[in-house]
Amino acid sequence: MQLIPHADLTPYNTFGVPARARWLGRFHDAATLRDLLARPELRTAPHMVLGGGSNVLFAGDHPGAVLLNEVPGIHLVHEDDHHVLVRAGAGVYWHDLVMHAVAQGWGGIENMSLIPGKVGAAPMQNIGAYGVEVKDVLHALEALRIADGEVVGFTRADCAFGYRESFFKRAGHGRFVIMGVTLRLHKAPHTVSTNYGSINDELARRGITTPTIRDISDAVIAIRRSKLPEPKELGNAG
Repeated sequence: MQLIPHADLTPYNTFGVPARARWLGRFHDAATLRDLLARPELRTAPHMVLGGGSNVLFAGDHPGAVLLNEVPGIHLVHEDDHHVLVRAGAGVYWHDLVMHAVAQGWGGIENMSLIPGKVGAAPMQNIGAYGVEVKDVLHALEALRIADGEVVGFTRADCAFGYRESFFKRAGHGRFVIMGVTLRLHKAPHTVSTNYGSINDELARRGITTPTIRDISDAVIAIRRSKLPEPKELGNAG
């Protein structure tokens, strides 16, 4: 597994801050991550796992290794008459997962459209927007334990969610790398959440009185874009 020395981190953070890492690696699965962590260059060097780079502000060069989480894939793992279980790799961009769910008519995360970052950071931060949080839909996740390389399963209760908090930001910080997340979503028809006035205002502006999952997603995207430009146009954290 290749490690790039003195790598430019500018493309990997949404603020576009110029910084360099002593080493840069990327992993697509647990085996690749284990191989990286076993490299002699990383045994004594500090390392950080980076997803979409939207929750990071580099104040200078990183003295150790930055490992890019690129675990792919979105898969339907179970469904019944009312719900589906959908697993996404931690390296999938969160908004891509939301758009996939909306296209399939699966509800529960449409209010979190256009949140930047990747799926792996979603439970770590317990991301949320417009009255909905990841803890509301998370079914389970898998994380690699750095100490021994074992992939461990976590239930929603195990994640100890709080407001923008989780086990992975507290006791588990630096000990685990999230590899995949399974969400429990609703099959259409689904009662959408319109608790926030700004969503209702946008729906009214569009003349929508009985919104669908896609209507909510489109409204949230419009609201978010009205507040902030795309990071590629002007660096920001979303």
